[in-house]
Amino acid sequence: MLAAHSRSFPRARTAAPCVDATVRDMAEAGTWRLADGRLARQAVSCLVTPEPGDRVLVYGSDDDLFVLHVLDRRDRRSACLSVPGAERLSLRQERVDVMATTDIALRAGQGIELTAVRGSLMLSARNLFASASESLVHTAATYVSKVDRFLVSARHLLRLDGEQAVLDARQDVKIDAERITLG
Repeated sequence: MLAAHSRSFPRARTAAPCVDATVRDMAEAGTWRLADGRLARQAVSCLVTPEPGDRVLVYGSDDDLFVLHVLDRRDRRSACLSVPGAERLSLRQERVDVMATTDIALRAGQGIELTAVRGSLMLSARNLFASASESLVHTAATYVSKVDRFLVSARHLLRLDGEQAVLDARQDVKIDAERITLG
């Protein structure tokens, strides 16, 4: 006869069903205090960062709750997308289109790089401003600029250098200096 063995297995943690709750405030980065006082971590798949007052979908056991989704927000004027705990966020798709009806701002504490390895980089605007506190370098095989007026002001030195140089004007060429040296 087979003897019956009694084994003790660890009790499986039972997860609470998904419930909706309201976020009261942020307890610490990535952790939110709910209206009932429980703490819930933002799930990695919850890309919209919760805000106080948000109605959220919560799942897990009482000691390990997760905010899965932000269901509703009273003030819908803004949202922050982030992945809790991630240092880097990548969008990988054949085509990505970012569109805003008014403004787009790209900001970085260190650097921004725009690269079109095998294509064109096009900038088009009513007004285009570029400034650099130290250096601005343009390097190209061919540089073409077409403008109605071209004004250059150099505080110390203006140097134009080339194997050949052509200066052409339909009416007048004026050179004004204390001393002019040709040749």
